[in-house]
Amino acid sequence: MAATIQNIVKMPVAIRFALADRRARVWGAATFLIGLGFYLLVLPATDTGGAIGLVSLRFLTLGEVGLALIMATLLGLTTALGIYGLRQGAPATSGKTILGAIVAIVPTLLCCSPILPLGIAAIASVVPAAGTLGLPIQGFIATHEAWIYAIAIAFMAWGFYANARRALYCAC
Repeated sequence: MAATIQNIVKMPVAIRFALADRRARVWGAATFLIGLGFYLLVLPATDTGGAIGLVSLRFLTLGEVGLALIMATLLGLTTALGIYGLRQGAPATSGKTILGAIVAIVPTLLCCSPILPLGIAAIASVVPAAGTLGLPIQGFIATHEAWIYAIAIAFMAWGFYANARRALYCAC
């Protein structure tokens, strides 16, 4: 536990190392900007009836902007730390961050868009019994969307932490 706290305290040092590297800084900034744009367009899908695009920007709430900033920042910093680590010879293992990014997108795509009903209909056309299950998946996602986002951010933070540790190890 003490080692984990010590590593968390050293995270700003790892970020400084990564951002001092030009290539890591450019990739991190590009990932941040792309991620921010993507999250700003996708997160309001619950309010737009599943529509994703520029129309989503009108429905953005302050909370969704905050979520987008947090997730895009974690994604950008993790990318910068990963690039720095790769350039220093560390193995690439940032699967937790990628998993977090995917988990962050899933609720908005499944909650109020036609993707889930179309997927269930496709399965039901092959396996007719699947259509009679009537699982309230969209309702569950809509009800627990905040928890799903929290889990996504936790995965992203976990990946960020792992890449920061690797960056510190490579800097020695």
